[in-house]
Amino acid sequence: MKYQPMLCKIGTKDDLKNKKYFFEIKFDGTRAICYFKNNKINLINRRNNNITHRFPEFKQFVNLIKTECVLDGEIIVYNKRGLHDFNLLQSRDQLDKTFLIEIRSKELPATYIVFDILERNSKSLINLPLTERKQILKKTIKNNSTLEECVHTERGQQLWKYVVKKHLEGVIAKEKNSYYEPGKRSNQWLKIKFLKTVDAVIVGYTHEKRVISALCLAVYKDKNLFFIGKVGTGFTLPFLEDLKKKFTNISKAPIINPPKTNDITWVKPKFIAEIEYLEFTKKQHLRVPAFKRLRYDKPLQECDIGQFETIR
Repeated sequence: MKYQPMLCKIGTKDDLKNKKYFFEIKFDGTRAICYFKNNKINLINRRNNNITHRFPEFKQFVNLIKTECVLDGEIIVYNKRGLHDFNLLQSRDQLDKTFLIEIRSKELPATYIVFDILERNSKSLINLPLTERKQILKKTIKNNSTLEECVHTERGQQLWKYVVKKHLEGVIAKEKNSYYEPGKRSNQWLKIKFLKTVDAVIVGYTHEKRVISALCLAVYKDKNLFFIGKVGTGFTLPFLEDLKKKFTNISKAPIINPPKTNDITWVKPKFIAEIEYLEFTKKQHLRVPAFKRLRYDKPLQECDIGQFETIR
């Protein structure tokens, strides 16, 4: 069976006090489901692409995983300070030439952080509570530099202090008795963010003196793209010039609520931008957005309005 990753809704710092959760660091990497069968591994990202060939160092998993299984986790690259670094990962995540892949795998070795197990010996585990799945996971894998079981704690506030000190993205809170809900953004798993970020689809751009002055952003709302504002900071001119070459211009706005202006060039939705922002307003627009990076590791449809929903 093929699985789509279970997703989180937004939590608050009050959730860090709740005893019903396990707490984990929110890793800044590429989410991937690992299928281990017939002594072979296959890593499938959120776009349903097989990315196994990009990480030859993971071949040693055959000596670290004790039996056939399906795992859920995050591929990361550690920097010299021992912190996960998405920019280092991106320098590997788009490679397809074998000789470059081999070189980077030695220069910037990746680690697969495993936080869940969905199957073991062809038996589905998704209807077991998380506490039991964690116990089974511990018996299934051996830790080393390429494969790590994700550490979890019941001390959410203490973990939060560490996240703030290290300037990491945030904390994931998972109900101890939660089942695994493939492909669903569930309120049983929450992400409590130190930095507010959203993944949005690029649907157009405006231009003045520069090639591009701002990118137009949208998220999915009831299966339609919904405009949430523009971002005009956080990128360089060479980056914008290169990005414009990759756009496919279209005549009609691909969103259900186009702003009343004639200065937007609409593009075919195919790129995802991660955006930092101060606030998502009542009018459903981003306040003080800044471009952080492009993302290639998830499907457009996961860029939905649910990213802003807070569980109370």
